[in-house]
Amino acid sequence: MLPSPPAREGQLGFLYLPPYRVQGISVAGEQTVIQIPELDVAFDIGQCTRAVLSVPTIALSHAHMDHLGGLPYWFSQRSFQKIGGETHLPDKPDGKPRVPVGRCVCHPELEQSLRGMMRAWEPLERQKTPFEIVALEPEKDLELKNNIRLRAIETRHTVPSLGFSVLERRSKLKEEFRDLPQEKLRELRTRGTEITRQMDIPLIAYTGDTAPGEYLVRDEFADAKIVIAECTFFEPDHNDRARTGMHLHIDDIIRMLPVWKAEAIVLVHVSRRTTIHYARERIEQLAGADAGRIHLLMDHRSNRARYDAQVAAAEDANKPPAPPAEELPRESQEDIPNAVE
Repeated sequence: MLPSPPAREGQLGFLYLPPYRVQGISVAGEQTVIQIPELDVAFDIGQCTRAVLSVPTIALSHAHMDHLGGLPYWFSQRSFQKIGGETHLPDKPDGKPRVPVGRCVCHPELEQSLRGMMRAWEPLERQKTPFEIVALEPEKDLELKNNIRLRAIETRHTVPSLGFSVLERRSKLKEEFRDLPQEKLRELRTRGTEITRQMDIPLIAYTGDTAPGEYLVRDEFADAKIVIAECTFFEPDHNDRARTGMHLHIDDIIRMLPVWKAEAIVLVHVSRRTTIHYARERIEQLAGADAGRIHLLMDHRSNRARYDAQVAAAEDANKPPAPPAEELPRESQEDIPNAVE
């Protein structure tokens, strides 16, 4: 008897949630890597997919292998392929700049261990792979790109863990100056008066692996346009298992629906014990009218149908309107019932 072919490799999940793409793979205990290309960030890197090589910043929620295992290869491949992005490492002794490497942002308790992990590769490979590990204290921000910031939020898991919020910093005119003419505003600015205030607009929030907690009702989660939440357990009798492993259960997600104003909630980290069909059934059963804003990253069939509909709608929107009958060529008019000669 002929042997069976090998199992197919995991396919990247993909959602277009305008103006952002959410793409990657997330299976509990195996691998999680979730990329937002437009914001130059990926959350976790349990596997180094080809797509994630383009991202200059990895935001690491915690150091379990299924969220971390692809990091050394990511650094190595970015260096090997000379993928762009500025490095924060000093120049080489000969004055030449180092190869761009990107950076991994992590909980402060992980910094030294991650550096040790990367250095442990040096005697094995007989070469040094450039890397940058950035410890980000909870409640602190780090710039991803112009006016876009990454904020660390401490969560509770079986190991030190962070959730993250991506925020856009905007300047807004202070209320007391709103009705003043432009000339007066220019005059105030010239005199050094601060006429604007800084606002942080939550764009995307990522829970990472976590137990339920007060941090999930913070403004960074409540007001985010998109919330990416782990949801490992869906079965009604698995609440105790979720608490033991310090993970979220679908019941926890349902309790957050009145709080999270997000247009889209993307569930990740579903276990293989749970089929996508069953997970979708549970969502529709429990979420009611909110079910439409909950997506499963690994629901390839539904997400493909949704994207095809988006493409069709965009094509229809770009079609020029049909000319009125009297402007059509004569041969076209003959095909129109009751066309006016």
